[in-house]
Amino acid sequence: MADRTRRVRAATDRLSGLGRLEQLVLRGDGLTTTSLEVLTGEQVTARPLQHWVVAATDDLSGGGADPYTGTASLAVAAELRRAHDLLELLPAESLLVREVLLRGASQVWASSSVSCVLDRLPEQVVRVLSTSEAPIGRTLHEAGVVTARRLTGWGRRPAGRWAAHLVGVDSETELVPGREYVMTLPGDGRPLGYFVEWFSPAIFDAPAPDGRNR
Repeated sequence: MADRTRRVRAATDRLSGLGRLEQLVLRGDGLTTTSLEVLTGEQVTARPLQHWVVAATDDLSGGGADPYTGTASLAVAAELRRAHDLLELLPAESLLVREVLLRGASQVWASSSVSCVLDRLPEQVVRVLSTSEAPIGRTLHEAGVVTARRLTGWGRRPAGRWAAHLVGVDSETELVPGREYVMTLPGDGRPLGYFVEWFSPAIFDAPAPDGRNR
């Protein structure tokens, strides 16, 4: 990530390309979909591009995962390796891996890459997340599962392959607001999921729902 991790205590106007509103979204601990809905005045839905459930012991070097949708890829193998490092994945546990577009009425406002340990969630939540496109954060919130977030990086990062989806982004090398965080269970502090998010800069230029400037 360009401007990889900001270690400032207060919001500042001196960060290149990141105003106070961008910092509020990137550094805040609210639901991403809710933040996008407030900023755009639109209902935002999560649309997975890819969705896999893999076992901690799966060997994906040959592309042998048993996916719910999509096909196993190097990206899934990378997420599985990262889960072993960041999420303390145990041999008997399963990992949900998603690549998600967060869409408004007709535009994609953000995208995310998600790894979540299913075995650390209530059974009804696992059922919903494993068999549907329901957004993870909102599903946990509605089920009463309390979580915390540990921000591991924020700033601006190349849009990469998400440039083809994010509204107003023209190049894979264009720098867009982004963040990374680990979702934890506050009771025992165990890591539950790892999220990387990319935001369209157009979100922060959108007019308020009542037409007034922010």
